[in-house]
Amino acid sequence: MDLDVRRLSPACGGEISGVDLRQSLDAQTVAAIHAAWHEHLVILFRDQDISDLDQVRFIQSLGTVGEYMRPKQLREREYHPAVMMITNIRENGEPIGAIPDGEMMFHTDTSYDASPHDGTSLFALEVTEDGGHTLFSNQYMVHDSLPEAVKTRLAGREAVHAFEFGTTVKAKRRYDRSKGAHHPHPVFKRHPATGREAVFVCPLLTEEIIDFPEDEGEELLQTIYAYQERPEFIYEHIWRKGDFLLWDNRCVMHARTDFPRDQIRQMRRVTLHQEDLPGRYQS
Repeated sequence: MDLDVRRLSPACGGEISGVDLRQSLDAQTVAAIHAAWHEHLVILFRDQDISDLDQVRFIQSLGTVGEYMRPKQLREREYHPAVMMITNIRENGEPIGAIPDGEMMFHTDTSYDASPHDGTSLFALEVTEDGGHTLFSNQYMVHDSLPEAVKTRLAGREAVHAFEFGTTVKAKRRYDRSKGAHHPHPVFKRHPATGREAVFVCPLLTEEIIDFPEDEGEELLQTIYAYQERPEFIYEHIWRKGDFLLWDNRCVMHARTDFPRDQIRQMRRVTLHQEDLPGRYQS
């Protein structure tokens, strides 16, 4: 099946038309969506009107749905257990969802875990008039553009990813690993479907390169972060109500721009833990 896919930017992103995610999809359509996702890294379906169960069913057509990995009190009980609400709506002064306000640094979802989730989906229930955009940085492009000396120096190396839930801008050198999740991953990873290498470090979560001089490691990480923020590697998504996005955590990282606190932003999140493909990506 040939999908109608419009490229969204030179960096990444493809808008798929003519698919209603409320419907069960046949195998040919799912295969075509898989192919578009691998090509564009971020896929967009506009003007959707889907429930939480629709969103979960679509993710299940691609593989295994990811478990909820946030403090349980943030889970909204009326939704499917895999759903995370990302919203600044408050009840009795307390946020009803996760990461409610402000900007968020570039990161890769769940990279603090031993088995990071392959993909993340967001459905826009309410959007802001100003800001609250999502930036996607293509880590294939970053890898291919890095100086050969940097790639040679970091070949085969692993870095520690750590996180304290609720943090959107890292203001300290290290998280408290006795309280937060953390796990090492290769600095460069190979995608199981495309075979391409991508950078797998990010400013919000990566803390150190293992068994590497600390100052030199930090200098190399900062070099990579500077490449990750280059405009030519980034697609900026300006949300509309009814937008459904799925992105590949193995080859893109994302960030959120700031937005006014008095504007409501509500997104429903479901992750794809493991894509339905043989094997996993290798370092």
